Amino acid sequence: RRQNATMSSRTAALLLSIGAAGAFEPLHAPSQAWAPLVGLLNDWQFTRDFAVTVGNASGVVFNFQKGSMTLDTRVKTASTSKWPMAMALASAVADGTIKSLDTKANEVIPWWTKNVSDSRSMVTLRHLLSFTSGFGSGSPGGSEKPATTCERDQHGDYETCSFLVYNTTQVTGTPGTVYSYNGVHLRLAMMMVMKASGLTLHQVLDKYLVKGLRMASTTCDGFNTSGVVSNPDLSACLTVTGKDYANFLSGIFDYSLVPNEIVEASEVDYTPFLDGYSLYGHYGFGHFLECFDNPAGMTEACKAAKVHADPGGFGYYPLIDRKYNYWMQIVAFEFGDRYGYSGVAPLMPRTCPSVPRITRFISSQG
Repeated sequence: RRQNATMSSRTAALLLSIGAAGAFEPLHAPSQAWAPLVGLLNDWQFTRDFAVTVGNASGVVFNFQKGSMTLDTRVKTASTSKWPMAMALASAVADGTIKSLDTKANEVIPWWTKNVSDSRSMVTLRHLLSFTSGFGSGSPGGSEKPATTCERDQHGDYETCSFLVYNTTQVTGTPGTVYSYNGVHLRLAMMMVMKASGLTLHQVLDKYLVKGLRMASTTCDGFNTSGVVSNPDLSACLTVTGKDYANFLSGIFDYSLVPNEIVEASEVDYTPFLDGYSLYGHYGFGHFLECFDNPAGMTEACKAAKVHADPGGFGYYPLIDRKYNYWMQIVAFEFGDRYGYSGVAPLMPRTCPSVPRITRFISSQG
């Protein structure tokens, strides 16, 4: 990831030079307003196949496709799975299946300890969705260590494996005061929803993700496996289309898919206790409050920017910008010998002033 970020700096310099030249000042029509960005994307040398979509309160305002990538192309997303997965599971609170985000896991999962001397007894759905439950290790840009070999068995029994993960994963600190970036949290959050609803894993996904988040062409697949598996890693399993992920971003952006109070809770900074450098920023529900590659950590400027993003290992990069009121995604899949190029995407939205300027202009046109 560090090598990828270095490569991105060259792209950032190009984008900044274009922005500094004043090319993105409001023009007379939306098509003219987007022209400089279209030119930049047409000349993009780092990624062969990609798409860019931008939307605001009026809907999708910009689409760009290059190479073989289209908005109907199915692509694996790796960690970009985390955001929609977390919001799908949070939706079980919206419909009353789970009483609240602060419902404890031991209130709905029979085998979860109620022993008050065990810190796991304090874990809530909110802790699991914000990755602050204390389970496991791992950091963005680093490794995520599987707790048990069953996590590698994609065709195993989901609950059996989850019980083993629950019993064998190292737990540190007090829930809500520690953060670790791994797949354990969403695995156990899924168990809460399954037990509370009486649904199977794939019934939960169908109800809350495929239908609930309007991601009709999205599947939760195994790693290097096409098709449904019984014991997926929910934090990295989604194969999506650009259209599906755009539906998700749009619906979270305007609160049409998930109630305001759930979306607002999902965008809280649950890791204010983090000190110093963090590759992507602080954490909400399955996504980052972005402060990309900042040695100073989560600065006041980053807090004021109100950018929510969920970068993926293969170059997929979605974000919602609450300050300038737009959402956007870079749809990419860099794999194999192209993997080194996957780090190009993260710097583009934050270093190029074009998108917020153009979307503000278009919004002003009514």
